[in-house]
Amino acid sequence: MTGSGRHSGSGGRIRQMPTSMPLAGRRSRLACPWCRDAVGAVVMTSISLSIACTTQRFSSAAPTAGFWYQAGSVVLPADVTARLHGPLNDDEIESIKQLSRIEIDRAFSGLSIAVTTNPNAFWRVEVLQSLPVRMSQKLPNAGESVALGALGGRGAVGFDLVALKAVNYAPADAPRHRIIEGIGRGIGRVAIHEFVHQILGVAAAHNNSDVNSYEYGSPDRASQYYGDLHWTTALPLLNKKFQP
Repeated sequence: MTGSGRHSGSGGRIRQMPTSMPLAGRRSRLACPWCRDAVGAVVMTSISLSIACTTQRFSSAAPTAGFWYQAGSVVLPADVTARLHGPLNDDEIESIKQLSRIEIDRAFSGLSIAVTTNPNAFWRVEVLQSLPVRMSQKLPNAGESVALGALGGRGAVGFDLVALKAVNYAPADAPRHRIIEGIGRGIGRVAIHEFVHQILGVAAAHNNSDVNSYEYGSPDRASQYYGDLHWTTALPLLNKKFQP
């Protein structure tokens, strides 16, 4: 998940890189490169204070969280396609997009955050077909982010690994439509986790003591796709940040 030169300028653009690694048997985790990049984010924030005062964070408007899918990103890996007996159709693709957005809206309901599809939002998470393998990794991650403090943040979700996990954790008798729902739910929940890292920065610690929490540090759990998640340690911090 690490690697110098991964980001270009203050925009934090994530470069998509192909991988030919077979998906079968992969294990992944929610990557948090914001920890590694925290010092750079502080420096960037320090030299940009004159700009930051005009950003959404300091304006009267609700800050925006942009979530969108890169064109062509909703494509199942070959082994997942085989296990589901065929590729996704247009209705299923749209269902995945809608379900992931519903998850994000539900998680941030009650907070003064406007969830949009705007790629120029203050905090941003884009769904890519796959995340690149960073220099210190053997495998790609399900999600990753960089927190930029007063300049917002940028992150991404890897569709292929989330789809694989949704299949792996599906109940034995789960019909196709339920697995499709699990994929959409899983995408949204990885995105929520990444938004929290962007919004709270170094204060966004994982809570690995509660496997059913949004703050849990891995997508390797059945509830990520087929259960109910809840807030734990991050909610008081979010409420404090967005209180009137």
